[in-house]
Amino acid sequence: MPRNVEIKAAIRDVQRTISKATELSDTVQTKIEQYDIFFNVKDGRFKLRKFKDGTAELILYERSDTSGPKLSFYERIPLSSDITEPIANLFSRIMGMRGIVKKTRLLYNVGQTRVHIDEVDGLGNFIELEVVLQDDEDVKTGQKIANDLMQVLFIKEEDLIAKAYIDLLHPET
Repeated sequence: MPRNVEIKAAIRDVQRTISKATELSDTVQTKIEQYDIFFNVKDGRFKLRKFKDGTAELILYERSDTSGPKLSFYERIPLSSDITEPIANLFSRIMGMRGIVKKTRLLYNVGQTRVHIDEVDGLGNFIELEVVLQDDEDVKTGQKIANDLMQVLFIKEEDLIAKAYIDLLHPET
């Protein structure tokens, strides 16, 4: 199962963060509209992520709800536009829908790290770092990369968030 080390934090100054991410990025910024439907599961989090072009992907991930750089295991399965709605309806009937997260994501690639600057409906602005680990890399390597990028991207310890957006939007479920 693929792994990464990730953090999430509130952003104090969106424009300054965007400028710094643009400066550091190996690629041109990509803007992505995402509509995530979360389903009820016993362990981890399971969602269907819809994109503007009608395609989607199923994403299952497991990680601890702690602030700071943490290990995350994930699986992603791409879906074509013709099966997105039937799959969403089927999983909603089988598992029940936990909630929906809508966001606009700016994606930057900095080395082996995906930097996401997110504007989340109902929550505000956040930054996520996902340090993608190679098979031969340990968690400490990813944590060091994340910690170094946190410094450069103005992420303060007190701004770190332990939970997923769905947990912040729907804390009772």
